[in-house]
Amino acid sequence: MSELDVRQLPPSERHDRIRTAFADLDPGETLTVVNDHEPTPLYRELAAEEPAFDADGYAVEREEASRFVAEFPKVEPASGPETVRLAGLDGEPHAAVFPGREPKTVRLSLDAGESVPEHTHPDRTVLFHALSGAFALRLDGEQHAVEAGEIVRFDGETAVEPTATEDAAALVVLAPTTDE
Repeated sequence: MSELDVRQLPPSERHDRIRTAFADLDPGETLTVVNDHEPTPLYRELAAEEPAFDADGYAVEREEASRFVAEFPKVEPASGPETVRLAGLDGEPHAAVFPGREPKTVRLSLDAGESVPEHTHPDRTVLFHALSGAFALRLDGEQHAVEAGEIVRFDGETAVEPTATEDAAALVVLAPTTDE
């Protein structure tokens, strides 16, 4: 197990330092991060973009006012077919469908009016499949209505902000882009 205390680092350097330390782990190891706040944004980044991050094994504990200790486990990539029942997944609003596997696949569940703040998925092609309900999907500031049964494909460099216009769920596939 590796431990990284980032409290003394400038905030602009923390995520890169944590990502580098995580990349250096072997599968089955856990990176323990000590931070001055709960690392929810980093958790969401890793859950959406890092296939070796075991989002289900993530844990955080507040030990004192400015000391949060978070565990970021790294998993061994699995092989062979795998079946998952989406309704049985834990995690709101994001649930990793196949933790540690490519392409990164996430079930997104939002209540009506709830949204995910604008973000990008660099080096990914994104498939956003509305499973139920409806979304207002803002892509680079332009709003698109997406209803159950519809799928949208876009470049991960595009700024995305999904908002549920009614209770809704989507399957989001984040496929690595290739140099071809």
